[in-house]
Amino acid sequence: MDLRLTGPVKRLGSAEELDLGDLLITDWVCPQVEGTRGRNAVRQDDDALLLLAANAGRQIIETADETVVLRPGTVLIMSTRTTGRFVIPDHLTKRTVRVPMSALSPFNTGGGAPGCLLLDTAQSPLVNLLHGFLMSLDRHIARMSAAEVEGARNSLLVLIASMIRASRPHIGDDEFLQLFRRRLEDWIIAHLSGGPIRVADLATAHSVSPRTVHRAFASTGDTVGAVIRMHRLAAARGDLVNTSLSIAAIAHRWGFCDASHFGREFRREFSLSPGDYREAHGCA
Repeated sequence: MDLRLTGPVKRLGSAEELDLGDLLITDWVCPQVEGTRGRNAVRQDDDALLLLAANAGRQIIETADETVVLRPGTVLIMSTRTTGRFVIPDHLTKRTVRVPMSALSPFNTGGGAPGCLLLDTAQSPLVNLLHGFLMSLDRHIARMSAAEVEGARNSLLVLIASMIRASRPHIGDDEFLQLFRRRLEDWIIAHLSGGPIRVADLATAHSVSPRTVHRAFASTGDTVGAVIRMHRLAAARGDLVNTSLSIAAIAHRWGFCDASHFGREFRREFSLSPGDYREAHGCA
């Protein structure tokens, strides 16, 4: 990301991070600045959603399709796939949550991730509930057990997924493909422990052509392989946190070639080995 200060530096920026399982919560203090997120930054970043809420100030985000303004009382959801420009015209404090797509994949969003979605707490009780939950987390996490942290993580993900699902408009013919995508995804989840899942298996099970399967996932900007991978990792993460199964058993259960393959894929997504992740976040 390219950044440029646009005014006198009266206060330096800062960032304080807090982990909620595999979700990264960051409190930002931002000076007057503007920046651009281009295609190179998108290619180098992992697939995730960013949830943003401002305490004070404004952030103007311009994407290829729209311009939105993050301000107190709003919640912004953006995909890390989204390119664009942002401007902070004055001092800004905000809280963000980085949500890996593998964390969100078990929860029903009604389709894929939105590129840029701005919601107002004054117009939606659900958005207001999520905003209050998010802003209060830092007061409680330090006193939570590992099981309570996992419960808070899952509660936040349920709220995020519900908010995305409730905001989806009716979009005519494409709506069928997005609804069908969810049906395909449910089938994938039900068959994760049954071995490899191929596009041909999905097509046969639903009496459609492989092309229709690909179109259903493409309607939300996804691929079949990426969705299967996310669900395998999400299921394996759940076992690491909530069971005492060996890492080799978890790898076998969720369709990884072996423990080594599982370890590489897990580290790529979560930046920790399965063993280190279990030690940090395990409840069992």
